[in-house]
Amino acid sequence: MKERYFTLRSYLMHFEKDKQYDLKLEDVDALWFCSRKNTKRILKQLVSERLLAYQPGRGRGNVSKISYFTSFQEEMETLINDYVEEGKLDKIAEILRLPIPKGWVANSSKEISELLGLKHDYSESRDILHTFKVREITTLDPLRVSLALETHLIEYLGDTLVRYDKERDCFIPHIAHHFYVDPTERIWTFYLRKGVYFHNRENVTSYDVASTIERIKKGNPSYSWLAGNIEKVECPHSHKIEIHLVEPNPFFLRYLSAPIFCILPANVEFNEFEWIGTGPFKLKERTEYKMVLQANDYYFKERPLIDEIHFYHVTKEAARMIYLAGKESTTDIEPSKYRINDSGVYLLSFNLQRKNIIQQHDFREAIYHVFNVQKMENDLQMDIFEASSLDIERSRSETRSPQKVAALIESSGYKGETLNLFCFNKYPVLREAQWLQNEASKFGISLNICPISYSEFIKEGVEKEIDILMMGLSLSFDKHLAFSYAFKNKVLLFNRLFSKEIEEYVQRKLYLFELEEEKDKRTIIMEEIEQYLKKELAMFFLYHPIVTRFMDPNIKDVESHSFGHIDYTKLWIPS
Repeated sequence: MKERYFTLRSYLMHFEKDKQYDLKLEDVDALWFCSRKNTKRILKQLVSERLLAYQPGRGRGNVSKISYFTSFQEEMETLINDYVEEGKLDKIAEILRLPIPKGWVANSSKEISELLGLKHDYSESRDILHTFKVREITTLDPLRVSLALETHLIEYLGDTLVRYDKERDCFIPHIAHHFYVDPTERIWTFYLRKGVYFHNRENVTSYDVASTIERIKKGNPSYSWLAGNIEKVECPHSHKIEIHLVEPNPFFLRYLSAPIFCILPANVEFNEFEWIGTGPFKLKERTEYKMVLQANDYYFKERPLIDEIHFYHVTKEAARMIYLAGKESTTDIEPSKYRINDSGVYLLSFNLQRKNIIQQHDFREAIYHVFNVQKMENDLQMDIFEASSLDIERSRSETRSPQKVAALIESSGYKGETLNLFCFNKYPVLREAQWLQNEASKFGISLNICPISYSEFIKEGVEKEIDILMMGLSLSFDKHLAFSYAFKNKVLLFNRLFSKEIEEYVQRKLYLFELEEEKDKRTIIMEEIEQYLKKELAMFFLYHPIVTRFMDPNIKDVESHSFGHIDYTKLWIPS
């Protein structure tokens, strides 16, 4: 009931004590997602608990009135202090999600920041990492996941038959302890480890592997292509599985190492809120605003060094304020910086299916020269590495020529029409879109910024209104799998914008790319695809973000894991 009360006062900005506010019940219905009957019932209960006074409007034109017995600011500040003393980060996170003035939290922000980080619980001898996340978890279903954070979390909850070894550029056994392929290169045989348990303590068998493959084949088309070449699966016994391919594919082990191929139990219907896998962490708790991962004591590999990870969802503004407060320590200890240089790439893509000025190559080239990445880096004071490729190791700075823009616009036939520039609805990307909008306006190009949410991003049909798209890709350590994945996974919006001719070229080249067994020759094909897309100006790469994370200086052995995130299994603090 208190949640309803906090929501009412914060969203309607009813901050003052003893002041009468006009109240429209339809506003409260929408705020509480209630029917009118339930809204009146809740108001009556809040009145009985002496949290507010409510006077319903009688007759036409008489507005309902509401007032409160306390100052909302004083109430919030007292409550925050109480929660800080009790160490209730989940309750603090609830308050930080409310639209209240940041100043109300400022006095306690340092104390809140001290509750975060890796802490040792001496009473139970547990190491627990407490951390804020600035957006909600969209899905943990391997067949629906499309974002780096969620994919990263799935890697902790589940395991694959094999894993990619970045240092040696090869594939190593994981759930399978041995594997081989027959002379025809069509039948792959895997022998499963004994003593590998799901989180519900059931043994992993070949039938679970077969069930997982079947789930992928029948699942979302954006991922089912990973199993599209599998003709049949046979289970000679519980720890041996044979996978028959339609045709040989040297890329097959790369597919099997993808997080989408994590093995799930055959006899349990998948439930992403009761995740059952084999991974180093178990899903202990998951609500809309909190998630707890617990170390798997029965993990068949090395157990995580920390015992639990607690994620709390708060607003970006609140997280920034709290974490900045943590740097203002009176001691000489400064947070250590951990830089991740290879966390992905940002790109700009044109919708070549739209029958408008975007079809003109000269106009697309004009946008290319308008988007001076080095100028944006200086103007916005960004820490980035300019990109000319999906892979940071092959990226180079490129020369933009603003003096060419006017002539290109004129030759394209552009008449000043407004074009839709789509991007994610989050601050850093919006700021870059606004920068491009401003730069384009200097040349008479009119752009309308259209921010979209993560859920809108993956919807089929959203691409119909896009003219220009700015988006980022987070990449796995396996660069060659990441390349194929980027252009085959149609959840990724940029590759839904290609013309039929360009799409056919890319897929034809990808087919040859996956059949090629030599790494250097695959790299050549990757470069050919990128150069073709650049020549056609279907898209171009912008920059590789350089991520700097501030870490508690007591945390030891910070390592990269994948998709620009750190490896939580290796974190520890001296007791």
